[in-house]
Amino acid sequence: MRKLLSGPAIAVALAAAMAGGAPARAAVVDLAVESATTSAALYDGPVETLPHAVDGGDGSGAHDCDGPPGGAPAPTATGALDDALRGAGISWRGNWNPSFRDFFVDRIGSFASATPDRYWSLTVNGRFSAGGCLTTVTDGDAVRFFYGPLFGAPAADDPAAPGSAPVEPGGPESGRPTPPTIRRGALERIARRAARFLHGAGGVGGEWGGLALALRAGREPTGAARRLGERLRALPAKGSTGPNVDSAALAAWALVMRDRDAAARRAAVFVRSAQAADGGFPTMPGGASNAQSTGVALVALRVTGLGPRPTPVPGGPTPLDYLASLARRAGSIAYSPGSSPTPAWTTAQALLGLTGRTKLLDLAAGAARG
Repeated sequence: MRKLLSGPAIAVALAAAMAGGAPARAAVVDLAVESATTSAALYDGPVETLPHAVDGGDGSGAHDCDGPPGGAPAPTATGALDDALRGAGISWRGNWNPSFRDFFVDRIGSFASATPDRYWSLTVNGRFSAGGCLTTVTDGDAVRFFYGPLFGAPAADDPAAPGSAPVEPGGPESGRPTPPTIRRGALERIARRAARFLHGAGGVGGEWGGLALALRAGREPTGAARRLGERLRALPAKGSTGPNVDSAALAAWALVMRDRDAAARRAAVFVRSAQAADGGFPTMPGGASNAQSTGVALVALRVTGLGPRPTPVPGGPTPLDYLASLARRAGSIAYSPGSSPTPAWTTAQALLGLTGRTKLLDLAAGAARG
């Protein structure tokens, strides 16, 4: 189905002109709305769109959908979707998240989000985007809303992809193929050395070390580590979609342990969107990567069944590469190149990122036994 929709765009332009302001410039993008479960696209063709408020049909009303806060209003990916589907007579639903200032698309046509791997994701010019109202578009952009596993069927070696093996001693590596210097054996050695370091380490973050060691060994945490585990399981969903990557990642872990898989996966989508070019994750999107944020981000991606974003080039750095680059001879994992203010805390959270999904979810099993 191919249509060029200009009616909504003209209406918005006329309204702006009557108000005395210069009309915003429209964008014509190539929109594809596709599902992994059917060969026919729901929509495939150009659409003209202007910045406008969007009502996702969740009962919260219309919301600004014209780019990042504070910037000049601009056409967006979700605005284009809204224009196209309304013009084509296709219903859709998006739940507005006030913290994220964007919609989570839950349904387009008859294709509704469902566990374990049926969700709507968005790419613009082939790059993953976590928020369609915050993602501006210009003439010629390729906008794709896809229903199914993110980016199609997950690769068998994607970290935390359903059915893939975890990274842990004695088990095969989970993650996209890493460069020759960061193979399974090297990652296992890094994990073993990190565990030995934590056994003798003290100071700030000791409870994280106890938790990481207990989960890695398959035993229930005790003392301060046990209390930390209880706090993690009880973390609220608030903050699960940002803006802090660490908070969102830990919330995703907690939500999975409470069987709130859909909410957890949304949190992990936000986490995934923050991955940096060096393969690591920052505390805040756009910041510098560090080992602690990378470790807990990997936890979120594992327990929810997502992997990191595809690297821009084959063999590009992954989160595992980033953590490996910070491993020190004594076993600790530095916070960032040249900085290690809290080695026990940093190493513990990095080691959690190298722990398999089953063992990470043992934290919930321990609560059930208790």
